[in-house]
Amino acid sequence: MIDYKKIGLKIGIEIHQRLATKTKLFCNCSTEISEDENPVFEFSRKLRPTASETGEVDKAAMQEFLKDKEFTYYSYPNCCSVETDSKFPNELNEEALLISLQLAKILKMCVPDSLQIMRKVVIDGSNTTGYQRTSLVGKGNENSYIETSFGKVHIQDLNLEEESATKIKEKEKMIYYRLDRLGIPLIELSCHPDIWHPEQAKEFASKIGLLLRSLKVQRGIGTIRQDVNISIKGGSRIEIKGFQELKKLDKLIENEVKRQLDLISIKEKLKNKPIKLTEKEVTDLFKSSKCKILKDKEKILCLKIENLSGLFKNPCGEITLGKEIANYAKVFGIGGIIHSDEDLKKYQFDSKEINHLKKEICAKEKDLFLLITGENCRNALELIKKRILSLGKGIPEETRFAEDILTRYARELPGAARMYPETDLPKIDLNKYLNKIKLPESLEEKSARFLKLGLSKDLAEQISKNKELGLFEELLKYKVEPKIIADLILNKKKSLERKNIKIVKKDLEFVLKNLEKGKIVKKAIENVLTNKTIKGFEKISGVELKKIIGNYTKKYGKKAMGEIMKKYGKRVDSEEVLELLKR
Repeated sequence: MIDYKKIGLKIGIEIHQRLATKTKLFCNCSTEISEDENPVFEFSRKLRPTASETGEVDKAAMQEFLKDKEFTYYSYPNCCSVETDSKFPNELNEEALLISLQLAKILKMCVPDSLQIMRKVVIDGSNTTGYQRTSLVGKGNENSYIETSFGKVHIQDLNLEEESATKIKEKEKMIYYRLDRLGIPLIELSCHPDIWHPEQAKEFASKIGLLLRSLKVQRGIGTIRQDVNISIKGGSRIEIKGFQELKKLDKLIENEVKRQLDLISIKEKLKNKPIKLTEKEVTDLFKSSKCKILKDKEKILCLKIENLSGLFKNPCGEITLGKEIANYAKVFGIGGIIHSDEDLKKYQFDSKEINHLKKEICAKEKDLFLLITGENCRNALELIKKRILSLGKGIPEETRFAEDILTRYARELPGAARMYPETDLPKIDLNKYLNKIKLPESLEEKSARFLKLGLSKDLAEQISKNKELGLFEELLKYKVEPKIIADLILNKKKSLERKNIKIVKKDLEFVLKNLEKGKIVKKAIENVLTNKTIKGFEKISGVELKKIIGNYTKKYGKKAMGEIMKKYGKRVDSEEVLELLKR
């Protein structure tokens, strides 16, 4: 068991939530994402880093630039010239601004007098402009916090920004993006590193998620995600991007902590052992090699690490250090590396070739070597060299991608050098908006209101927290018992979708209209939903029902009720049958 207090674990979380506004942040295009796979048109471009207002170029942006990628963008009906970066942006979406100010007020944050839109340099292709527009809406204070069972977690900043484009695929040096998501309003809420336990991180993110549901936000997979910042005593800050599965957040943190502890352990092993690297091109050595990975390659580079044979076998979280180092090569589109701490026979080298390899490359048996090939192997090796030299320092600051509950290297940690003011849009006076803010009904208040409508406590809480809450409230316009509507959404719809029967809003409305008009009974709901028709499930009532009851009473006597329900259960109201039988 890891003693998280003892290792000085510090966690900060940034939560990104998409807002459910009608239009995008800087244009009048709809926020509805197209289901059409065929774009209206496509175009390609390259992006380059720009200097910030301090005159510096961000190191993370420069690393992206060195990958030499090109980007192809697919445009859809909800995209315009703002998304393609061929037109100036419109003024900031007022609806999105008011939603973000609502959150600032709920969390008792300080709101600045004016809002300055900034450009954040991003050249991974996720925005056609080469930057993301973002603006500070609120600053946390001592009263801005979320109470958890592990202690208070203070809120730091609240930003309103534009959502990125959707990455579809990557092929060699080309990355493909859809533009229909680009520009949807997004809020970014960050906390101070007050979190010291993985379970606390999960609890905090869960509470913020519930709080956000009281606002006008989008729901569903991909509409909310977390960036997690993690550090331990003797280490540095690691940023993990784009984690979505809240239920696995604690496991992600646990694995990252193990990785960092292993890196500190490697640092201790390297004490007083200077790391000496020697680079050499060895392309000619493998002209006739049996190794398919290296045979006939245009360039093969070798890196010798003196007196550190066995180093790459060390654990690094759930993988070895060798695999961890190989992930740095993948940043430049290279599949991996070959190194002398692994079984070289699996690469189809024969024993003579291996002996020749070691003799040619390593001066001593204690030396470790690695081989790398590929179009961008020069830049990849430079990054690997930098990473190996930093092993003696422990944990370098960096950004990593979440891959299920593990992480892999993404890029260097960005800094303040990527920000500069937006020149196409004016500052916004926030004071004139503060009087327009009305606090939304909280989930607890909604739940209490639903109790008064006749829902049980469990049902009221479930529907308040459900992603279909908005749909439930909309369907309350039908004169049908609210508990039937809640059950329809929470149970029947979900049950049929598990059987791959798609249920959309108009299907639910069809059922409720027929219930409201008395054309069907409650027990027929699932059948009508499945078949999308009331044919065969029309309610039997009046003279026809009296006739059935008369016939069944003569035939079955006291057993008439059971026999009627057995045959007509999904077409008759049991209470009506019982009442007529009593008469």
